[in-house]
Amino acid sequence: MGCNRLLWVVICIAAIQLCACSVPKKALLQYYTQNQKMLDGIETDYKRLDAQKPFSVGFSDKDFNYVSITIITDSLQYIYEFNQDEEQRLKDTLVKYRMDVAGVIKLIRQMRSVHCTWINKVDYYVNEKQMFMTFLSARAVGINTPFSYKKYYILAYFPESQYFDDEGRLYTSKRKRRLRKINNEVYSKLNDKVCYTISENFR
Repeated sequence: MGCNRLLWVVICIAAIQLCACSVPKKALLQYYTQNQKMLDGIETDYKRLDAQKPFSVGFSDKDFNYVSITIITDSLQYIYEFNQDEEQRLKDTLVKYRMDVAGVIKLIRQMRSVHCTWINKVDYYVNEKQMFMTFLSARAVGINTPFSYKKYYILAYFPESQYFDDEGRLYTSKRKRRLRKINNEVYSKLNDKVCYTISENFR
């Protein structure tokens, strides 16, 4: 009887863990499917704006009222934070650094609309050549799932098609069959150029 009870407990724990893992994954895939057009547009706009003046942008509170912008110059990084009532101050700051004011403000509004918490450029290497991917994180607060408040849904947009194993996990290259990790996280395939992971960290 004791062994059967122990076996039952082990099975229950395994089932709970499996459910805890699968629920956020399903929520992420649902989130991406529902918002793919907007997310892809955000990534495209960000790459264009970043090519003009390197920067990253994110929200520092769960209600998306405070936006943080890191502007990167040749030697320094300048970090600014604005609340929703400080749009003129935001515009003045963007003008100061000769950034596309309308483009950045549009990007921020789009990010807020799909609960995107952070967007940034991350470098990686292919055959010792430096490449860049776009790192986008989101908290899908509109989806009612257990544990979702603890998780961030991370999307990695690559400039070219990537390699994956049979389980859809991101590989470093076709020849070097080992997992490519970003910020020590394993990523899985959404399509040839877009991968995802679920993390406790938003950047």
